[in-house]
Amino acid sequence: MIVLSSSISDIQDILIKVFQQYAPKNSYCLADSPEAQYATTAACWFPDMEKLRTLPKLRLIHSVAAGVEHLNLSEIGSDQFVCRILDEHHQKGMFDYLHWGVLYYQRHFDRFMQQQRQQLWKQHNQNYSHDIQIGIMGLGHMGGYVAERFAAMGYRVSGWSKSLKQLTNVSSYVGVEQRAEFLAKSQILINLMPLTSENTGILSKSLFEQLPDQAALIQVGRGQHLVEQDLLNALDSGGVRGAIIDVTKQEPLSISHPFWQHEKIIVTPHIASHAPMSVVVAQILENDRRLNANLPLCHQVDLTNGY
Repeated sequence: MIVLSSSISDIQDILIKVFQQYAPKNSYCLADSPEAQYATTAACWFPDMEKLRTLPKLRLIHSVAAGVEHLNLSEIGSDQFVCRILDEHHQKGMFDYLHWGVLYYQRHFDRFMQQQRQQLWKQHNQNYSHDIQIGIMGLGHMGGYVAERFAAMGYRVSGWSKSLKQLTNVSSYVGVEQRAEFLAKSQILINLMPLTSENTGILSKSLFEQLPDQAALIQVGRGQHLVEQDLLNALDSGGVRGAIIDVTKQEPLSISHPFWQHEKIIVTPHIASHAPMSVVVAQILENDRRLNANLPLCHQVDLTNGY
């Protein structure tokens, strides 16, 4: 039995609808229903942990997304497992979004849009993939896939992560010691890191100052990675060319936020990529089956690392 849990009413409604559509009728319930006492897995997005703690058989806290920051891992019992959603459709969707973002800067579309507002007809030299150095922060399930896809298209690609990665035609940089070298060559910096206590606020003034002049940022990690005022200052000073922002500290972004009106920023509403809901439900059902059959779980989270 799977219990559906979100403290956000709109998300709770979505969970109910998708499980109604894709899950067997008697395989799920809500936390305040009598059946919840038999639930072994919770499908969660910002779950009501107080209610979940009252369920005696609950052993698996399952994110309905690739990220797990919304689960508040510190509140999860030591006898419970945590899993997340990983899916090739999600990877492909993320690559499509990032490819668009890379082309936006590679082919000067940001400059052409500014010129249109000025009614200025001016051409810029065409850049090819081999002219562009892409730097990817985070080389896990998503970042590694994206890095190899860009490399296969002829881009110069480097990645930065906590451990050395062996990826085809991708230069791997590791740890604080090699971060400056990695940043110095990243003309387009893509953030795909999971959020941890160590990298909160990492996209800040000191990092922007280590990028090449006129580098661009594509922020698809987590909103808490970015020090927003530091980015605004870097854009206004001309050090950073532009930014595409898909995730922010506060979502939805407030109508008064300066990101909306900044001419060098594109804001998208956390839509870079989502796994199909049929896949989300199927993976949660499969992990609940595995849990009850004492089989290894798919996409289990290391609670020490937080991903």
